[in-house]
Amino acid sequence: MRLQAISVGGDCQSGVRKDMFAAMPRITETATIPLDPETLWNDVGRFDSVGDWHPWLESAQMFGEGAGAKRVAHAQTGTDQVERLETLDRRRHLYRYTMERTTLPVCDYTGEFRIERVGEAASRIVWSARFELTPEGDGRTIESIRRFLHAGTESLKNRYGTP
Repeated sequence: MRLQAISVGGDCQSGVRKDMFAAMPRITETATIPLDPETLWNDVGRFDSVGDWHPWLESAQMFGEGAGAKRVAHAQTGTDQVERLETLDRRRHLYRYTMERTTLPVCDYTGEFRIERVGEAASRIVWSARFELTPEGDGRTIESIRRFLHAGTESLKNRYGTP
């Protein structure tokens, strides 16, 4: 499969919503897991592993390695989303990515997935997203992204249990 030049879901050039969502929305979902960060990172820290554990995704494919790699997330609904890995820090157990193509009415989307140590043998997964709404976006868009992140963190809690 060859990737083409693609653009984000909404048009940031024509402006973003400036009404009640004037501040750039930021969503954060967390889950505490009874595994040390190294073990958990080795299982779920690959950029494309989200396709293995997120219930809303059919699969995820990665093209390339390290910063600049692309991830194509194939949703259960049949839509695809393309993301670009911007930062990968295995030592700190985190990666940051930007959205390159989505059906969501957002632009300037940046996500972060990280695993923090919590005590001797537990970890906290922190998955966050920050973005602008395009003129077509509204509170439903924000809630949709929150539900997506929440479904992912809940899936990991179900997979590994809670401390």
